[in-house]
Parts: sequence; C-alpha cells; structure tokens
Amino acid sequence: MQSDETGKTGRRLRVLLVEDNVDALEGLVEMTGLLGHDAHGCTSAENALSMLKGDQAFDLMITDIGLPGISGLELARQVRALRPLEITVASGYARSNDVPSDVGWLMKPFGIEEYAALLDQAAQR
Repeated sequence: MQSDETGKTGRRLRVLLVEDNVDALEGLVEMTGLLGHDAHGCTSAENALSMLKGDQAFDLMITDIGLPGISGLELARQVRALRPLEITVASGYARSNDVPSDVGWLMKPFGIEEYAALLDQAAQR
C-alpha cells in the first residue's frame, strides 16, 4: 500500500529520540521529519520515561546507549516494563550480549540511508 504521508509503503511513525548530544539530537529530529515521520527529542532517559508515562503515544524509540544517569540500555529495560514499544539502541560500539534480543541496534555513525531503512522497516510492522 502506498502512503501519501510518507511517500513510501508503510505508515507515518511517531518517533521518540533520546540523545544527550544536542546537535546530534537536532539533526536526528530534522532527518526524521525529512523522511516523513514525526519526531520528539529529549536529552535524558529520565525525560523519556516521563513522556512515556504520560499520554503521548509513540511507535518507536531510538536511544543513545551512553546517556548521563540512566543508560540507554537501562532505559530500554524500563520502557519494556511500561508498555509495548519498538526500541532501537544507537551506539558506536558493537552490540553486546546484554542487549535484549527484541531491541534493535543501530551502529554509529550511521547515514541517512541506514536511518531511512530502519524507519521504513518499523513503518511496515
């Protein structure tokens, strides 16, 4: 099925981006919008948890692994206890064995093609 909202097969996603580097976060929010999806960014796991405990709905959360305070990996675990949500962790390091199998992995640095593919796959689910 062709979507007028995204220009690709799939649906328009609501993406929660968690990244403590403000410049990187702003770039991701902009890139997400250019790819036809809605993005909300926050700079800490604590802010992300507050949003997820509220009434905002998201389809996908992409989080940096190295956050101050609560790590992205611990954030993923806590989110799993709150609600069903597709989660991808972004890191410059190789995937470790402590990452749950249902959590996606995005290797940094990544380009727009890799990011678009991740969003397209999520929009298909």
